[in-house]
Amino acid sequence: MSTWTKDDLDRINAQTYFTVGVTLPDGTTPKTVDIWSVPVGDQIFIRSYNGTAGKWYGPALETLRGRISAGGVEKAVRFVPVPEDDEEANQAVDASYREKYADSEYSVMMSTEPVRRNTLEVVPED
Repeated sequence: MSTWTKDDLDRINAQTYFTVGVTLPDGTTPKTVDIWSVPVGDQIFIRSYNGTAGKWYGPALETLRGRISAGGVEKAVRFVPVPEDDEEANQAVDASYREKYADSEYSVMMSTEPVRRNTLEVVPED
């Protein structure tokens, strides 16, 4: 499994927004959306506020592939769903959202149900 470099992590995590493009079943990546991303150690996580009703999350669950761009870093990635019952991972992601986006009233919503069940780890492709 590939990992993020320290430079990639620093550049991505310094940004407020993370641009995600999901690879569709036909292999295209037609649209992108800017969302929040958070670090937990040397990992990066994203959550969908709207769950599968959102324009990117349902397709991401279907193909588990896409592209990201943030801080000058552009990568092909895999999306790895975090199990709802992985309380250790979910609590770490919750805390990271509350810390990184503390200035936003939405940081608390991003770290509570039902949003927290829509958590994906973003892993760079080899």
